[in-house]
Amino acid sequence: MLKKKYIWIINLLVLGGLVFGYWSVSTRAFSAENALEASYQRGFYNLLEQVNNLNILISKSEVTSSNEQRIMMLTTIWHQAEGARTSLATMPLGDRDMTNMQKFFAQLGDFSYNIADKLVKKEEISDAEWEKMRQFRKNVQNLNKDLRRLQDDVTAGKIRWEDKPDSLIAIKKVQGMADNFEAIDEKLKKEVPTITYDGPFSDHVEQVTAKALTGKPISESEAAAIAQQAVNKVAKGDFRADVVGRTKGNIPAYTIEFTKKGNTTPNIIMDVSEIGGHVIWFLNTREIDGSKIPIKRALDKAKTYIESINYKNMEPTGSIRENNTVTISFVPKENDVLLYPDFIKVEVALDTGEVVGFNTLAYLTSHNKRKLPEPEITEQEVKDKLSPNLSIRRIRLALIPDEALREKLCYEVDAELNSDRYFIYINAENGNEEQILKVVETDKGTMTM
Repeated sequence: MLKKKYIWIINLLVLGGLVFGYWSVSTRAFSAENALEASYQRGFYNLLEQVNNLNILISKSEVTSSNEQRIMMLTTIWHQAEGARTSLATMPLGDRDMTNMQKFFAQLGDFSYNIADKLVKKEEISDAEWEKMRQFRKNVQNLNKDLRRLQDDVTAGKIRWEDKPDSLIAIKKVQGMADNFEAIDEKLKKEVPTITYDGPFSDHVEQVTAKALTGKPISESEAAAIAQQAVNKVAKGDFRADVVGRTKGNIPAYTIEFTKKGNTTPNIIMDVSEIGGHVIWFLNTREIDGSKIPIKRALDKAKTYIESINYKNMEPTGSIRENNTVTISFVPKENDVLLYPDFIKVEVALDTGEVVGFNTLAYLTSHNKRKLPEPEITEQEVKDKLSPNLSIRRIRLALIPDEALREKLCYEVDAELNSDRYFIYINAENGNEEQILKVVETDKGTMTM
């Protein structure tokens, strides 16, 4: 009898433990779910507030007659637009990337900053630029209305934060937040016109066309033959060439894979442009057996290779060592001017010195016959503008791109301060300081930041 009593007690304790454990786990899960939903709500209401603020600020910037006030409002628009991008990223949108909305906020913020920068420099703002701001205001007003309607539906329980049922058996279909944001994103795509200005998010930057493509359209078989010739220069072996697809983008191309007999995965992958049959890039996926040759020899191998394929007068400008390979950047030199937009990358294996990677996308995109301007200031004038604390190693001319892809002729000043090395770019036409890069030496190579 006593034994049965103990068994009952033990069973009750076990049952109680199971009930407590289930309750504890359920409580934690419920708390976690509530915390997650709270973060979604916080992000959503932050976005609502930021879009409303953008609407008010743009309107005020059009009304004010004070440039000082306008500058403050425009820079605040920039900050609010960046905040809206961040808030949007916190939404439970699954695999929807909200490309159009993210791009809209980026362009609005960047364009506003550009206008503020011009006002600070006392430059004239054109009527076309103000018209773009008015268009931004209309788009923000419409977006504000759409988000307010969405807020009303959320409050009324017509929309859930995530696409999941309330119970194991869903009683009613409730639309998800992601579906509604996707609809707003598509609507924005139709309403917002192409925006072109001097900034990194301008549509003309995203729609750049390749300038160095020459020749006629080629067929798949012609692309395979060109690719085979390129492979013969860098690799030995009996490869089977297969055209496996066509890539889109700024330079439409054929993708060709080379596979050794007996292998099931490709050894070399290459893209050849549909126009002119230019090799855009290739990669040899073979295993690199350690580092056995010096970097200097690898550099010589890379230079010999690009010269053999008719890229002449190229100068190495930097290298990165990684995974028993070294990747060297080359830029063309024209009339003693380095053309940084037209760079080419060559990857060399440090076990044999074989070229295992090549990328000429930037060169094919940017290279063209330029009429380079003559410098309006001298090297001595550049030196006079620099901080007297700098120790100058070298000054040379270089063509550099800015964020809006405008090319600027500059003096590249290689200088040191307290054992730190810098590249300072001084505009050779007006003397403005365009950019400063800090040189960072690592065990992998030289990088600039």
